[in-house]
Amino acid sequence: MQPGSTNELNYLLAHFGLANNTNTQTTNQFNVFPNPFHQQLNISTPHIIAPQMPTSLSSNSTSDEADEQQLSIINERKQRRMISNRESARRSRMRKQKHLDELWSQVMWLRNENHQLVDKLNHVSESHDRAVQENAQLKEEALELRRMLSDMQISSPFHHDGIRELVDEPVCDDLP
Repeated sequence: MQPGSTNELNYLLAHFGLANNTNTQTTNQFNVFPNPFHQQLNISTPHIIAPQMPTSLSSNSTSDEADEQQLSIINERKQRRMISNRESARRSRMRKQKHLDELWSQVMWLRNENHQLVDKLNHVSESHDRAVQENAQLKEEALELRRMLSDMQISSPFHHDGIRELVDEPVCDDLP
């Protein structure tokens, strides 16, 4: 093993708190670390170094924070979408209820209109029946009067042509 690699090994062991006192002599032999990060810190012995998070773990924590933030954003969007969907459903139910109320109002108006039309139809039908009966009765009276007139004319000593015209006039059967 090369002296620099032993030093790096001791540094890693010290960095993770795994350095033991038996390696102290080995680690004290090398004061120069090949790692540029350690040169910036001016650290002479690796076992004195306070443990720090390696860059892979700190990037994981940053990644975890980013994941948590992304999950938070996703959950917030889901919550907003759920609230929006509930509000949309509420508006839809209100529109549906309004439409249903309008339809019921229209049904009631049409039923009332239908009832009024049925009443008018019944009234007109009754009036028609009365008119037909009255017409039939008037026809019978007219026929009876013509007979009487005809009988009067035959038995009358005065023969008038004007009366004959009345008797000979045909009865109107065209009327309903």
